[in-house]
Amino acid sequence: MAIRLGLGLPQMRQYDIGRDVPDVARAAEETGYESLWVFERVLFPEPATQGLYNIPGLPWPDDYRSVADPLVTLALAVTATRRARLGTSVLVAPLHVPFQLARTLASLDAASGGRVVAGLGSGWSLDEYAAAAVAPFEQRGKVLDEVIDVCRAVWGPDPVEYEGALTTVAPSVVGPKPKGPLPILLPAGSPRALRRLVDRA
Repeated sequence: MAIRLGLGLPQMRQYDIGRDVPDVARAAEETGYESLWVFERVLFPEPATQGLYNIPGLPWPDDYRSVADPLVTLALAVTATRRARLGTSVLVAPLHVPFQLARTLASLDAASGGRVVAGLGSGWSLDEYAAAAVAPFEQRGKVLDEVIDVCRAVWGPDPVEYEGALTTVAPSVVGPKPKGPLPILLPAGSPRALRRLVDRA
């Protein structure tokens, strides 16, 4: 059985994103890494209203003080690679407008020749939700469900048509489409997340 290795791309403040992301992505692919990954943190609260992952007293890592946008980071990696899969682990989906996120992921996939893997989650940080979410923290599961549905609609055949709580798309041509089937990965750390995995993955 072949071993497939993935590598996290340099997104934190100690890196020169414009230089280091393409360089690391290129070197990783040449070395034999099968996939390259990004994560999402949009801010570093001071003081934090909660511990890391909602664990009281657990401090946020200092590296989270400045994390480059994951989709911009992947775009830099697209231009420097030819074979490696390019994944998000994970995007906090409810921090994004569903339609725009679906279009951006499709564009990245088209540009990469079909190498994008969309890892989507609902997130845990109250501070990030207060600053950036499209709906309240308590609705994060419903928003994640809508993001998945909007992605599938936008990535599917034209005309695209969708009506949800956050998103309405009148019958429209929406492109570019993903190069091929664009996989969505979902975490399953709670009973609700397991149910989403069964129902939607």
